[in-house]
Amino acid sequence: MKKVTFKNTKLDLNLVGNLYLPENLDETKKYPAVVVTGPMLSVKEQAQSIYAARLAEKGYIALVFDGAYYGESEGFPRSQELPEVKQMDIEAAVDFLESLPYVDSNRIAGLGMCGSGSYMSVAGVKEERLKTVAAIVPAISDISASPMTNFFMLEDEVKKAKEAYESGTGKLVHLDFMPRAFEEGAAYYYTARGNRRGWTNKVVAWSQLDLQTYNVPNIMKNMTKPYLAITGENAWSRPATQEVFDAIPTENKKLHVIAEASHFDLYDLYPYVDEAVEVIVEFFGENL
Repeated sequence: MKKVTFKNTKLDLNLVGNLYLPENLDETKKYPAVVVTGPMLSVKEQAQSIYAARLAEKGYIALVFDGAYYGESEGFPRSQELPEVKQMDIEAAVDFLESLPYVDSNRIAGLGMCGSGSYMSVAGVKEERLKTVAAIVPAISDISASPMTNFFMLEDEVKKAKEAYESGTGKLVHLDFMPRAFEEGAAYYYTARGNRRGWTNKVVAWSQLDLQTYNVPNIMKNMTKPYLAITGENAWSRPATQEVFDAIPTENKKLHVIAEASHFDLYDLYPYVDEAVEVIVEFFGENL
């Protein structure tokens, strides 16, 4: 693995990533590559890095990175969770992979987890250079009708806070997107499993204005590429995953349910990650 820097040209921001490479890489050859993105608010060293490392073991070039406004990447105010920006970041990651002489630009895939499982699903519709997409416990369907609204403030309050901050008369306001009271999430994010330098559970409050109008199934009606969704039998996000999957009109799609697994089990725990990786590698092998 090596640290890399590349630019989100639309925002003119430098993004910092980790590039995972197959053992004994031969730079005279061309390899398939995967952009790997993680849960909402995540930094690159969290769950996505586990999958990137495993994909590199299977012969893929795998890129994880801190999105704009997160981790080591540029952008201010920090911790803005904006779907349009996530899309730009994925495009920038594809730009970077295409620039590498040992990447086969005709064999680039996307893999997203949790919130970015949904962002990456949308990227499969909008980014032509992604040839196939896999999503692990994609959690965003229609946020306005989901439990995620429990994290939101009243819309009028958010709009007033945004206007006050931008006019210089108010402070930055944040939402608590991963409270310790959410026991399953806390068991990952507030322990050695997932707590990493640079991670915070706070997100800029006005992010909700974009998130609550982000209807993923409506976008997925235009999906034409091979698509894989992986969820857990007991995942709280399973209904959203099903909605996203059902919206895709093509036949070349697969939904894999891992027995007994919960949402966060698929971030890092054996044997669930092993099963997910096997399914992903098989699907990419058939479609990439």
